[in-house]
Amino acid sequence: MEKKLRKSPYFLSILCAVLVASFGCSDKFFDEKAGERITPDQHFQSGEDVEISLRGAIIPLQDVMPRFLIVDGLRSDMMDVTLYADAYLKDLNEHVYSLNNPYTNPADFYKVIININEVLANIDKVGLKDREFDDFFNHYYKGALIGMRSWTYLTLARMYNQVAYIDGNLTSLPENLSANVISKQVLLDTLINQIIPYIHDNTAGTQYAELRVPYYLNTKALLGELYLENSDYANAAAYLKLACESYFNQPALLKVDKTYKDQAWKTIFLNAETAGVENLSVIPYASFKGQYNLFEKWVGHANDYMVKPSTVLVDSFMAQIPAAGAPGDLWRGLGFTFGSDTIAQLTDTTFLTETYITKYEIDPFDPFSSDIIISRATDIHLLLAEALNRLGDDVSQKYALMLLNQGVNKENPKPAIYSKWSGNLGVRGRVYLKSREVPATVTGEAKMLLIEDYIIAERALELAYEGKRWNDLVRIAERRDNPAFLADKVAAKFVGTSKYNDVHTKMMNPANWYLPFQ
Repeated sequence: MEKKLRKSPYFLSILCAVLVASFGCSDKFFDEKAGERITPDQHFQSGEDVEISLRGAIIPLQDVMPRFLIVDGLRSDMMDVTLYADAYLKDLNEHVYSLNNPYTNPADFYKVIININEVLANIDKVGLKDREFDDFFNHYYKGALIGMRSWTYLTLARMYNQVAYIDGNLTSLPENLSANVISKQVLLDTLINQIIPYIHDNTAGTQYAELRVPYYLNTKALLGELYLENSDYANAAAYLKLACESYFNQPALLKVDKTYKDQAWKTIFLNAETAGVENLSVIPYASFKGQYNLFEKWVGHANDYMVKPSTVLVDSFMAQIPAAGAPGDLWRGLGFTFGSDTIAQLTDTTFLTETYITKYEIDPFDPFSSDIIISRATDIHLLLAEALNRLGDDVSQKYALMLLNQGVNKENPKPAIYSKWSGNLGVRGRVYLKSREVPATVTGEAKMLLIEDYIIAERALELAYEGKRWNDLVRIAERRDNPAFLADKVAAKFVGTSKYNDVHTKMMNPANWYLPFQ
């Protein structure tokens, strides 16, 4: 299907003149020739113009997200390099960082921030010209824009531990960026305070239902994630749960139900932008329109592919225990997240059995059109389980294990506060895996840490190659003040090689968990 981030020559003019004022306009996503350019005053006339602008503002994510997935996978324990990897990929894998590494260039993220600021600076004009674009729509679209901008800032902070913060709704970068650099911790409070006024109140009796803005995040989910990052577990749990309950008129949405159970799990990633009961925010691609997901370029199943699954991740999938049958994660592992084949290496007479990443090859005829998911229901469920566990009481930890394992569906009686979740199968239940249990002898802090280990291990399986793993490891290691939590896992893919000690030593120093700020 045609992906909707692509627009006409008229739209290209808008993008170049209005949305990318500070950086110019790339031709990478368009094969049409730009027409006569127009100004913001000419463009922002109606609600439709706002919707066009929302889509245009995030187009740079089509460029940066494939690189982001590679950076996350190689820095963590998800990916490894092949013999054909270029020097920059090998450096990332071994945590050797340089400012000229093209995979870690943050420019496209800052383009998104500038683009969104441009829309925010002009959106109020529309209400004066389009009566149907009333205060509610103005408020709601502003919330969506601020939410996506917040996610972009948060992603940068997770990579670099600081950001060049563009104060207000400035539509160009300040001349002196160094004066605007703030730390990740300061940024978290700033983003939380910006999002709170735009959280939809389902109990306010408004005549409008809560909207879903295509491609944009659920602001409640993002707020919950910010609170979790900020170690405010009560607010994190409250908002992450509300995110899953945002659309009361459609109770199946965001509940990890039977829609994508067992073999249907892989269809989450097939035309991901249409998987509305699972996926909240998706960056779409369409190769036949010139929108290529370049992730496939680095991981595609060919003799010269440069990045492959780590043996650590493959072994973890194969070690899972299903409810019945042979060992292995039958619906998410071999054949779904990764494949295995005998292929030529270096010469036509040398053959090895190698694994390769298949999560973005669900459509084998057009893998360069595979969408990249930013946020989906299972991600939110596992973050909710993490927050509940950290609350520390027995009931909350019971609910955390419920969401992780077999879901509300198997509870009898069902918890009253999860009455709308009767179809929930649990993350492991949806793919027919046995529950992770806590021995009765494990109590107190040891119990909390064990459940947290279970949740983070599950996120590695469910969300492999979706850009979540590195920050998961950093978040837990920082929370526990335990660098070994991260170092042990990241270095594990080098066990038995001369690189193990070097990588492990680097990862024991938290200063090496962040990319050099540029």
